[in-house]
Amino acid sequence: MRRLAQLVFFLSSAVALAACNSEPEAEVAASAATTPAEKPAVPAANAPADPSLKMARAVGDGKPGAAVDIRYEIAAKPQVGTPTEVQLALVPNSGVESLDATISGMDGITIAGNLKPHFENVEAGKPYQHSFSLLPDRTGVYYVTVAVTTTMGGATVGRTFSIPFVVGTPEQMQKAAPTKDASGQAVESMKAVESGG
Repeated sequence: MRRLAQLVFFLSSAVALAACNSEPEAEVAASAATTPAEKPAVPAANAPADPSLKMARAVGDGKPGAAVDIRYEIAAKPQVGTPTEVQLALVPNSGVESLDATISGMDGITIAGNLKPHFENVEAGKPYQHSFSLLPDRTGVYYVTVAVTTTMGGATVGRTFSIPFVVGTPEQMQKAAPTKDASGQAVESMKAVESGG
């Protein structure tokens, strides 16, 4: 009888212990279902896009296998005597460890700012931003040159890119405006006719 009572006590203790052990699991499972970590991940399509993808691409020197891609954005249409900011995005390709750029202008424009940016321990596909300003002295078609040297496995590779832009309306692109009379009508030139007298 004593053994039977001990056996009943043992079985009831085991059942109670099993019930106690199952409750926290149920609570953990219930709480885990409501935690933010279990919320569906935001789709990649809704992730903020890389703003440099909307920038224009600089014109390469035509050599194949450039180790870097250069994109740019000019803040406003360049005007004579007005400084304008240019935003660069230098995007290294796989294998690039560091990159140096040298920015230069041409006759007719003045550029200012850090004209020799340097980036160490770069990551492939990541845009590295840099800005400078340009100040046109006169109308015309111009370009800014960006010479980039990349380091890959101890070797250096150089490439040159151009950023073209137009200031005002250059004379070679400008059509002569027709002469107008007082009423605003275009005046047509007529051949002189000699009258006898």
